[in-house]
Amino acid sequence: MKEHNIENVEIPQIPIATNYFRQLYLFAFATRVEVLHHIRTQAIEEENDRLSEIIATWENLQPRVEELIRRELGVAESIKVEPIPNEYKSKLEAFASDPLFKKSFLGSRISFGVVEVDKLVAPQREVNLDYVDRLVSSYPKSPTFHDLLDICVSPKRKMDPIQHLEIAPNTHVFSSPNSDIRFLGAFVKQLTVEDLEYAEFGGLPATAVIAFVGYGGAPVNVFQVGRRIILNNGLHRVYALRSLGVTEIPVVIQHIRDPQLELPEVIAGLPREYLLNVPRPALVKDFFEPDFTITLKVRERIKIVMVSIAVNQHEVPS
Repeated sequence: MKEHNIENVEIPQIPIATNYFRQLYLFAFATRVEVLHHIRTQAIEEENDRLSEIIATWENLQPRVEELIRRELGVAESIKVEPIPNEYKSKLEAFASDPLFKKSFLGSRISFGVVEVDKLVAPQREVNLDYVDRLVSSYPKSPTFHDLLDICVSPKRKMDPIQHLEIAPNTHVFSSPNSDIRFLGAFVKQLTVEDLEYAEFGGLPATAVIAFVGYGGAPVNVFQVGRRIILNNGLHRVYALRSLGVTEIPVVIQHIRDPQLELPEVIAGLPREYLLNVPRPALVKDFFEPDFTITLKVRERIKIVMVSIAVNQHEVPS
């Protein structure tokens, strides 16, 4: 048997990619375990070199966070909510009549309103600063209320392109750098003459199954539970506008009567019980509190959606 001298075997020098984006992380409100896990699993390797420094900073911040919580008990319930001025009624009616807008909020009791940004309950702790820079550069420096309606409430907005590849028969993969990409459902469609052009395998088509892949609803929307308002979608736009000095924004408000039945168990990463029941939860304004956030280099990623059609054909007794 031929022997191999492993001492003479060279390890291939293949670097692991370190592409990253800048992430603002609201670590002051996270637990120690949560901070450790986030940095270990999400940040690039070099961030681990300052892990002890980050944890020491986190520990030093906790008395300040506890004092803030004591001082601001009930602040989430003091959020200001006002109706949108009547002069924009026709614009809102046009948004509300959009078919996709209607389906995005099908079954929900909704209204339009102007809310105070700082006191919105924040259900996620991370902000992609590179994406925020892109948003800010695309917004007017001093947005008018008309601009804010287009940014926050319009059912349409510009999104990242989606890539597609058929990786196997009846298996399609879609990808995007925007993590909002998602499967949007499927339905059976009655055939039209135009559909026969897409019957690539011939035969005698009888029906079609259509599947949708895309992004979630565009409007910034919130859940209102009692006097507390939880941001459900649009944190990056909210953060970008707040960084421009905008303190009040128009949103779509989903009115919740029974949170146990109408709210998901987890919203954008945080459990429903925390968002509803903690006397002073994390708020959007905490992202702007000095020292409450750190900027991390987080591994760049893309999100994929795989759609596969499994077909089973058998002859069975009738």
